Amino acid sequence: MHVSNVIRWLGMLAVIGGVFRLSMTPLELVWGVDSTIALIIGGVTGSVFIIIGTAGIYLYQAGKAGILGFIGFLITTVGNILVCTMVMISLFVNTALKDPQILEQELPGPVVPIRLIMIITLNLGYILFGIATLRAKMLPRWGGALMILLVLMTFIPYTDYLFAVVWGLFHIGLGWAVWSRSKGSENKVKLTQ
Repeated sequence: MHVSNVIRWLGMLAVIGGVFRLSMTPLELVWGVDSTIALIIGGVTGSVFIIIGTAGIYLYQAGKAGILGFIGFLITTVGNILVCTMVMISLFVNTALKDPQILEQELPGPVVPIRLIMIITLNLGYILFGIATLRAKMLPRWGGALMILLVLMTFIPYTDYLFAVVWGLFHIGLGWAVWSRSKGSENKVKLTQ
């Protein structure tokens, strides 16, 4: 298998993750904020595909994104892993509300510090990764701009429902660009001989 094919398929996983993340908004409009369905589909499933797919977005532009892109990618990945963790905690709380006896057992770890680290890593990672994407000029510039906008939205009131939409959109757009542009790549390197 060629490295370009791996990067291409990672781009498709970013698209799938973006679709799942974007779907969180309509799911929450139908079933309510933090509904189990929205958290499983948009939160956990979206996060898993985004975590894996972001590697394709980074690898596609790695040569031009430089160290800033690599650091942004790593920090963003940690942030997305923590998002997935927090969503799973929310699912646990939803379950506990339906079955309060679950809370009688010992609960692991502190949630507040995890949430704080999640916010810091996600925001810092997307700012750095967004800037690196803009500077690399290999993928649509609007995707890098939306990464930065996502961070700014945390400070803009009344943008809660648009947050998952923006998050999903830039993963869909950048992932699709990787998928479609990697198709006939000239630099095919074999992973196995």
